[in-house]
Amino acid sequence: MSSSIRLALRSALAGVAILLGAACGHFGFGGPDTGDALAIFSNESLDQADVYAVAPGSDFVRIGTVFPGRTDTLRIPSSLVANGSGVNVVARLLARSITPSSGNVMIRPGDVYSFRLPPDSRSILALPAR
Repeated sequence: MSSSIRLALRSALAGVAILLGAACGHFGFGGPDTGDALAIFSNESLDQADVYAVAPGSDFVRIGTVFPGRTDTLRIPSSLVANGSGVNVVARLLARSITPSSGNVMIRPGDVYSFRLPPDSRSILALPAR
């Protein structure tokens, strides 16, 4: 193989690698979206919790399900946190009629908060995560 063909192949492979790297960023493999906020939700109750986020004047948005005794990291969409008016995190518990909530928490894009549903399931405690 001549050196000009090898050089052309290397250039083509480098171009393909660059294109693949750019394509991965488009499909969400390029890193975290700084517009969303993260909620580390600890479910200490005995019931499965469907977790919702709601900003004043908007609809409830389901952000995930956390099983009893588990802690999961959930994303709060940037559409809810971008306006700066706060977010209320609400849990619907399986087979129960109560819906504990955190109250309005001032969360901004990129923030990480810790939410804890205690065993009595009366309310959700919210603190900035470390």
